[in-house]
Amino acid sequence: MSDAMTPAFWLAFAGLAVALAALGALMRAEVLRARTATRLQRATGTGPQRRGRSHDGTPSASGAHLRRIVLLTGERLAAIMGGEARETAAELASAGYRGRDALLIYAFLKTVLPASAVILGGIWLWLDGPRGTAMILPGGLVVAVALALSKGVDIFIDQRRRARLARIRAGFPDMLELLVISSEAGLGPQPALHRVARELALTQPELARDVLQMVSEMSMTNDRRSAYDRFAARIPLPEVAVFLQTLDQSDTYGTPFARAMRTLIVEQRANRLMAVEEQAARLPVLMTLPLIFCIMPAVFVVLLGPAVLNIIDNIMSGG
Repeated sequence: MSDAMTPAFWLAFAGLAVALAALGALMRAEVLRARTATRLQRATGTGPQRRGRSHDGTPSASGAHLRRIVLLTGERLAAIMGGEARETAAELASAGYRGRDALLIYAFLKTVLPASAVILGGIWLWLDGPRGTAMILPGGLVVAVALALSKGVDIFIDQRRRARLARIRAGFPDMLELLVISSEAGLGPQPALHRVARELALTQPELARDVLQMVSEMSMTNDRRSAYDRFAARIPLPEVAVFLQTLDQSDTYGTPFARAMRTLIVEQRANRLMAVEEQAARLPVLMTLPLIFCIMPAVFVVLLGPAVLNIIDNIMSGG
């Protein structure tokens, strides 16, 4: 037992106690806040009526309390993040997580998952783990799992972001083609964008949702440049930046919308052709490794095989 009374043991025990105390304080603060809010709503006549105590133990009520605890913890952690919160919120929005609680849940998972791994690992080392110098390898494993969980959240968000942007990039030329048709039919910028978003709702729902949100923001606030900036933040693609710049120039200098869209689609077609040509030019480089490791050995066997066999026969017959 004397080996267990080490600084690492007491440090793990203190960390567990602090974590449990903080969780209890958060739960207590959330319960008090919920009770106060409910009483104020009942006093003003806007809240639910008082019910039996058995209602508080239902799974739905427990889930709501758990969600509020998660959001409250994430709010505290997001405040600790400081200036990084805005950049993280932009990355989450580009990955498709645009809810008001997305940043709070991200901060909660980013912090609580590694902390939980460390606490559980410390408990395992305390109860059933090795002692002395043999604790180095299991302790390193616990730290590695905690770091992997912390990095795994970022990897998951990055993968979702890449997949979403790839889908939007694949459907963006279709939107430009439909905008050219709509603009040549006589529709203005906002009606054309709204009509195209409705047409793309089935094939490209993510792009259509963002376009509809941009149109709604322009209609409600009458601030097109801010709506363009928010659209570019949600979809950080070069094609989208050029498209928004074209829209801004059309609004600022009075360029006809149909002509601007026609010029833009010509440029996008040229860019797509250039991208295809670049991929075709990379084929010889990509074929080098299969050529060296798969084809060249067979060629060497065919060319040098008879000579090697003759040499072996001469050596054997001479011996």
